[in-house]
Amino acid sequence: MASFEEIMNKPASEIQPPPAFPVGTYHCIIDGPPEFVKSSQKGTDGVRFRYRIMSPLEDVDQAAYMEGQVAGKTIQDDVWVTDGSAWRLKDLLVENLGISENLTMKQQLMEAPGKSVLVKLKHQISDDGKRVFHRVESTARA
Repeated sequence: MASFEEIMNKPASEIQPPPAFPVGTYHCIIDGPPEFVKSSQKGTDGVRFRYRIMSPLEDVDQAAYMEGQVAGKTIQDDVWVTDGSAWRLKDLLVENLGISENLTMKQQLMEAPGKSVLVKLKHQISDDGKRVFHRVESTARA
């Protein structure tokens, strides 16, 4: 990984946006404690998870996976939490990560780091149509 100094000394013509990871399902682990975030558009509270990619499943293009050097990289996923959507966070924590539903959600979040999960990625085009991003489509129990 390049240092800040190395990046600052690169010609701007060499700086490119990272490519989107190939679509499909990945075996991941929760990388570190989830963090609390707010949506920049509506100010909705949420929880940000980082999924570290351990390996691709059979629905991932293996050549694109190897070419993109995706192994070990992380996927960021924000789960927005409102009264009407808290069930999605519960589903992730209880159904997909196997954390006891007898705990509070804050306690469950403290149990999440290091847990295995399957993460299915899709591609999404940026609003200006110039870039393709990978986004979490769904998660499942590993």
